[in-house]
Amino acid sequence: MTRVQKIAESFAQLLPLFDNKVFKPIIQATPIPKKQSDLTHLQFHILEALFHAKTGISMTQLAQNLRISKQQLTPLIRKLEEKDYVVKVQSSTDRRFVILTLTEKGKQIVQKRWEEIYRLFCDKIGKLSEDDLIDLDYAITKLVRIMAKLE
Repeated sequence: MTRVQKIAESFAQLLPLFDNKVFKPIIQATPIPKKQSDLTHLQFHILEALFHAKTGISMTQLAQNLRISKQQLTPLIRKLEEKDYVVKVQSSTDRRFVILTLTEKGKQIVQKRWEEIYRLFCDKIGKLSEDDLIDLDYAITKLVRIMAKLE
């Protein structure tokens, strides 16, 4: 087995661990805030995708990122616009394209949820020993640096 294959195999083992030990417990503990119960899970997922696309994103790119069709995305975006979470802006470089961005209201709801996720993650890793925290910090720092180099 080559080094690349060994790393790929280890990475494949890491993903379910992150999902089961970190993401699922934290996401389950941070439901969409009750005040915003007018949002479906998919609509909130769209808001999160737009939040991370800091400068906005096209409908086509968003649909590809979410792995849904543009036809499925269009009515979801329309509803999010009606609720004042999202705005469409024509691209300054090509007027045929529409760029989606979050409104201040949209940013606030996502930011509030991510603050809660951050708090819960801190609580979870706060139970680790000092040695484990040092190792985790080192590993995450290295992983982020290395992953940033990938195309």
